Amino acid sequence: MSQFPEEADVIFVGAGHNALVAASFLLDAGRSVCLIDQMSEPGGWVRTTELGAPGYLHDRWSALHPGFVSGPAWAELGPHLQRHGLEYITAPVAIGSSLPDGRAAVVPVDQSAFGEELERLKETEGWNRLFAETGPLLKPLLGLLGDGLDAPDTRAAFTALTEQSRQSALPLGSLLTSSAADLVRHYFATEELHSLAAPWPLHLGASPEDPASGFWAAFTLASLSAGTPTPVGGSGRLTDALVGLVTERGGDIRTGTDVDEILVRDGRAGGVRTADGATIRATEAVVASATPDQLYGRLLRNAPDVPAGVREQARNYRYRRGCFQLSLALSARPHFRDGRLDAGGSINIGRGLDALVTSVRQAEAGLLPQHPSIAWHEPTAVDPTRAPAGHAIARLQVLDAPLRPSGDAAGTEFGADGWDADTAEAFADRILAEAEEHLPGLSSLVVERHLTTPADLAAQSPNAGLGDHAAGSNALEQAFTQSPIPAHGGGYRTSVPGAWLIGAATWPAPGVNGSSGRAVARALIGGADKD
Repeated sequence: MSQFPEEADVIFVGAGHNALVAASFLLDAGRSVCLIDQMSEPGGWVRTTELGAPGYLHDRWSALHPGFVSGPAWAELGPHLQRHGLEYITAPVAIGSSLPDGRAAVVPVDQSAFGEELERLKETEGWNRLFAETGPLLKPLLGLLGDGLDAPDTRAAFTALTEQSRQSALPLGSLLTSSAADLVRHYFATEELHSLAAPWPLHLGASPEDPASGFWAAFTLASLSAGTPTPVGGSGRLTDALVGLVTERGGDIRTGTDVDEILVRDGRAGGVRTADGATIRATEAVVASATPDQLYGRLLRNAPDVPAGVREQARNYRYRRGCFQLSLALSARPHFRDGRLDAGGSINIGRGLDALVTSVRQAEAGLLPQHPSIAWHEPTAVDPTRAPAGHAIARLQVLDAPLRPSGDAAGTEFGADGWDADTAEAFADRILAEAEEHLPGLSSLVVERHLTTPADLAAQSPNAGLGDHAAGSNALEQAFTQSPIPAHGGGYRTSVPGAWLIGAATWPAPGVNGSSGRAVARALIGGADKD
């Protein structure tokens, strides 16, 4: 590897998709950038790879990118990323839910077909009422996703919306404190729609019983109903295109190198020191893709002027649940009991709302859930290039897994110490058995399977804590204007001038959206760190 540059205008700690988005904008504005990542490849959790048998292209973590494609980063960078080979494809069924007895709900992208589905379920009135009452709130809130909540214009808009909605059927304050479980029970009568809506907060680091999870459930339903786009060739093609754009514009990307410390000079972030002793100056800013505990406990551990209270907030930063992923290479496409789900983007496999609430409680108590809920995605439903001809792949993601299991809710003897190999294999067997109740014959199609436990995720990235895919809890005490800690106020500035925080731990929420990267780039281009 060539020597590091002596300096760059902006140095990024981490080269995930938000950092790459920010770097793209900064380079276009004439800034020099250097991105340094401890992983062997850029992209963070947006990567696609063969895990074993050749020709099966598995998404390691992220798979669907509706938040990115519908957001301002794509609107501005999309044509450039398409030049670098990025192409999105959308399943005809955006999302769905499946119950063991064959009952199901689907949300087709075609709105007339979705209307027919609501009529079939006798849920038209409930769905329409939900969005008649939340729509006046969700639309302006969506407009706040592109900036930090500490920005004056954003704060003013948030306050105005709160005041304007006080006399409405659903005031903003009520939506932001309602749970997903209560919201879906209030608006929907069928278990099919309960199962369709309630699991989505898990993807964003919340629980269906959390205050504010009702907002995330309604927000996600509104966002996903328009489609669940995924890159042709896999989620990692977004990373490939961003890397191509950053490189084309003159950016410097270094992987396999850990940043040990953000250096503070004259009261502001002035560079970084790597684990092997290299020092790079930053003339304008250092932007870290990190979590608050990593930022203040490690990267800024020697910063002299960080208030004691801020350090304590960072020490108290909370991780929530683990993510367990089962990646399957299949000899043929599997089929749901309700064949309409075969064309789906993301399908919630479960046993209903009460079972979901129970499994989440079990996971948060440190137990392996007896009946884990499953987020099912079969990319080959829309992109057959992801597997050898006639074959398929599937990803079964369990977001109600314990960070470190200490027992089994099923009552089986548990003598393991966390995620050892036997525990992981047994839990994978349980997940596969749950899925097979919805997809008969699934296990007979398995050519190869690969497990990724919360411990594996933790080993890949310190941002996961003990294995939290959301990089921390998105419960109300760490969300919105408390995100990721109260001192940051929902924004991206840290307590050290010149140091910024982006990534999954920051507003708006975890997931592939590019929002925090774009927001920080815009702030820097606008001179926010020149004072």
